[in-house]
Amino acid sequence: MSKKPKEINKRLVVQAIIEKIEADNENAEIKTSFMQGYEVPGKIIHKGQEEKGYYPDVMACQEKKTEIYSIELAPEPALDKWRIFSLFSKKEHGTLNLVIPEVHLPFFRKQISANNIHAKLIYF
Repeated sequence: MSKKPKEINKRLVVQAIIEKIEADNENAEIKTSFMQGYEVPGKIIHKGQEEKGYYPDVMACQEKKTEIYSIELAPEPALDKWRIFSLFSKKEHGTLNLVIPEVHLPFFRKQISANNIHAKLIYF
């Protein structure tokens, strides 16, 4: 009898990200709305466009550096969100990390390159 593969959802991915951050950076301040016991990250907006803002899936702050993790399980471009997150993380001396299924890697590479979005792709 074969085991059914575990369905991937944002909560599972967030849990894995947090475990990795905590293992690598024990002093990191982690924020997420997906897990209990963590502060919820604030809405990130582009100055002058308060109506257009987004909440990161995971935010990790340590030593004046802010890393943003946006989990994208489907190949759907969220260019506005990525631009805002990328600009914010750059301003905070960090990185925007797009966490994606490996099968969608070519799609996301093409999107961030064509749209000049500075992001690191982390795939599983």
